[in-house]
Amino acid sequence: MLRHYVALALRNSRRTPVAAAVNVLTLALGLACFVIVYAFVAFWQNAEGHFAKADRIAVLTMSMRLPDGGFAFDDEPRVADVVAQYLKADFPQIERVARATRIAAKTSAVSGDRSQRLSAVAADPEFLDLFELPFAAGDARTALATPRSAVMTKAAAAQLFGNAAALGKSVRLENAVDVTITGVIDAVPEPSHLGGSSSAPMHFDLLTSRDVLDTIEASKAAPGAQPPPEDWLRSRGITYALLPADGSFTLGTLRARLPEFVERHVPKATLDFASLRYGAVPLRSLLPRSVDGEFFLTDLGLSATGVLLLLAGVVLGVACVNYANLATARAAARLREVGLRKALGAQPRQLMLQHLAEAALATGTAAVLAFAIFRAALPVLAEVSGTDVGVSLLSLRFWAGLGAAIVAVTLLAGAYPAFALSRFDPAIAIRASRATLGPRRLATLLIGSQFAVASFLLIAATVVTLQNAKLRRTGLNAAADPLVLIDITSGAPAVDRDTLRAELLRSPEIKSVTAISNSPWNSLSATLVRKTPDTNAPSQTVITQNVGFDFFSTFDLTLLAGRVFDRGADRDVRPADDAEDQPVVVDRAFTKAFGFESPAAAVGAVVYQPNDKAPTPLRIVGVIEDKAWIFFDVGNTRASLYQLRAVLPYTVVKVDRANVAHGLERIDAAWKAVVPNVAIERQFLDEIFGEVYESFLRLSQAFTALSAVAFAISVAGLFGTATLVTGRRRREIGVRKTHGASVARIVSMLLASFSKPVVIANVLVWPLAFVAARAYLKTFRDPIELGPLPFVASLAIVCAIAWLAVGTQTLRSARTRPADVLRSE
Repeated sequence: MLRHYVALALRNSRRTPVAAAVNVLTLALGLACFVIVYAFVAFWQNAEGHFAKADRIAVLTMSMRLPDGGFAFDDEPRVADVVAQYLKADFPQIERVARATRIAAKTSAVSGDRSQRLSAVAADPEFLDLFELPFAAGDARTALATPRSAVMTKAAAAQLFGNAAALGKSVRLENAVDVTITGVIDAVPEPSHLGGSSSAPMHFDLLTSRDVLDTIEASKAAPGAQPPPEDWLRSRGITYALLPADGSFTLGTLRARLPEFVERHVPKATLDFASLRYGAVPLRSLLPRSVDGEFFLTDLGLSATGVLLLLAGVVLGVACVNYANLATARAAARLREVGLRKALGAQPRQLMLQHLAEAALATGTAAVLAFAIFRAALPVLAEVSGTDVGVSLLSLRFWAGLGAAIVAVTLLAGAYPAFALSRFDPAIAIRASRATLGPRRLATLLIGSQFAVASFLLIAATVVTLQNAKLRRTGLNAAADPLVLIDITSGAPAVDRDTLRAELLRSPEIKSVTAISNSPWNSLSATLVRKTPDTNAPSQTVITQNVGFDFFSTFDLTLLAGRVFDRGADRDVRPADDAEDQPVVVDRAFTKAFGFESPAAAVGAVVYQPNDKAPTPLRIVGVIEDKAWIFFDVGNTRASLYQLRAVLPYTVVKVDRANVAHGLERIDAAWKAVVPNVAIERQFLDEIFGEVYESFLRLSQAFTALSAVAFAISVAGLFGTATLVTGRRRREIGVRKTHGASVARIVSMLLASFSKPVVIANVLVWPLAFVAARAYLKTFRDPIELGPLPFVASLAIVCAIAWLAVGTQTLRSARTRPADVLRSE
């Protein structure tokens, strides 16, 4: 019986080869999108599966909110170091507590005459009890047990030591501490938050004992500085908790008891400054959460896995609808065959199974093509995303999900035409020259639904693209001289900032030198500011940036009123110097937020920064034009405040754009003169921008690719439907031409009939697209104005493509000679 069904399916495909090919190709495109997205989702959701204790490990999270709501974050999987100190004492049921904190993504590592930049992480000894790393040399039980010990990956060891054995070798980190290599490991198996994918939050080349981080930080502190007090607001490392195997203390129990943990240990002054809450999440959620953070979907309350699966499912749904539409149109030509078979005794169940078998054959062929597309795209996907999703092919879950998708597609795509044909009246079917299959408006509804989805995705892709263009336009200034950011901390404590600045300015290619506290677009700081010293007065969140002299001229920032920091008039004033105002420069948004009539009116005014003692007075000496240093919105905060500091982690050098290559040589030479034994860590500011911008670009590319596929499927379906429908309307066209209808009138009639559902679907989806676009744009600090362009452009593109798709078919049908189609009437 199955062989008979397959033979019938192949014969019917030969009768309408164009429609059959369109069906298979569009299904293949929809399945390819789903397979690619599902491979990424399977990769993220299978994270940490190779660690035996993964399901027992909880990760502490932190939520913080300033009183005015201007700055807040929720469930950040990085907490203050001090949490681990109290966690085990308060909850003895927890078997192990371990911290892992990134030293630097590019830590200076020197051994003999070789130096490298390595991604380094400091961890407690218990870390190796939680995670069974693939040790190739050394003992996992003791590798981090001794001070100043380190575990290195094979790849990093080859870079630093060549073919020589790494075990026992000494490496100097950040020009501050010598560590001994006590272990060498293979690459951490994927997927993992410790792995090498671009989304892994704790990837490392070098894993050191915890004291190494403490030593490096102490080397950067001022001479004689006191150890810092407990800081519950500084979230910088991941804290893991190993729960008991017997289930006596669960993740839910830990979550329920963390509020009282906060009440016991967090100082009241800290809780007065900010609302603080701790939570816990499963280890397996860490990698997916990191992906959500890359796309800034957490601000929308969405997850990357959910959004991508939804979009891929929608595109696959469009393909299924397209199949059902074309299959229904093709089946209308087979009504006589169906009527004869039913008259000869065929049961509805047999007819339904036959057409489901045809759908299964088409879906199976499409699945083979989709998998071929997926395998061919793997290198491109790895390059674009930084993730080897080919690992998902080793997962049984991936294949089970793919099999379920194929079965679902077969049923969704083939169910309606199979059901409609099996229930058709044989008496009507035998004289079916003018019969139609199913409700007359069904084809219109199916076409409209396809283009509604495609139009929504096109509007989304347009909004994302326009927002990305604004980020690039406002974030970079192509006409300005290039800026180079030097990480001073990589040479601490050997870097004398004044000596380095003097060395740099000796070169005529160096136009100016300044300093900054945060790498632009990567991080930011914020604080509360009041307009009066009254502690009961309302405060507002402002973005802060600590800078050095010549900062504003180096970055070409426009001065609106007052002055900028001057060496003769200003100095680095710390909050401890209560007797003296701190000079600050603010931006235009700051003056608006605090109610100053104009930038000039703000000059000379004093605002106040709350602290544990008396509020710190901040005297405004100048106002500059607004400049965004971060992409995403921080609680609707636009105001920025600049403070003068003498010791900052980054030096910024402006290089003459006419001689960039020689300017870079002079930067390297100046660094080598000041810090001869440490490799320089420098980047163009444009490169830093590009790295952060890449995450937004990937989101744009995903929307664009999915909308393109949805359009391709919809257009192909419209073309196939037009081929079949205009073929069935040839007699009608012949009659109309006999009564005097012109070719132009018939073409316009056919185009209108095909365009109507497309236009209506596009307009109906506009409100939903508008709401989604507004929600997305709210996550940015400087969003575009959401005007009519994306919606009008979508309508124009949809109509143009629809007309191109059916134009040739309608014109061919309109030119039909009446005698050719009416001779049998």
